[in-house]
Amino acid sequence: MKTSLTHIALSLSLIFAAAACTHGARLQTPDGFATLGDDASYSYRATSAKGVVLTTRTEPNDVAANTDFWAEALDAKLRAKGYSADAARKVKTARGLSGTQMRYTTSHGGREHRYWVTVFATKKKVFVVEAAGDKEPFDKSTGVVESAIATLDATE
Repeated sequence: MKTSLTHIALSLSLIFAAAACTHGARLQTPDGFATLGDDASYSYRATSAKGVVLTTRTEPNDVAANTDFWAEALDAKLRAKGYSADAARKVKTARGLSGTQMRYTTSHGGREHRYWVTVFATKKKVFVVEAAGDKEPFDKSTGVVESAIATLDATE
């Protein structure tokens, strides 16, 4: 059976809209960041004083797809929304979970904005780590953001 990209994007939107049902993945909050309370869309949120934001979402992997599938679906959705892809790379957490990180540039309020999305998939769950902020403060925080993503605690 052939699945259209539109169907995948719609399914992805519905899956991520159900985030309130599942709590899970967290990061170790880096120095210079403050942990924010949970909300209906994220299992973890933190921000720096300069507005660099880190979030995690944990979703059921109802379609039992691998990390490559979820990375491709997220990439298609973001490109369709006008995000410009800068790079993609394989990453690994300190606990050995492999994932794919995609880096984008976009514009918010006339300012250049960085957005990274890192996805990890297991047989049961999909873990999404997002990092975003205005270009200048984000670029100064790159090492901190990379280190924080490596601390992902993704429990089944």
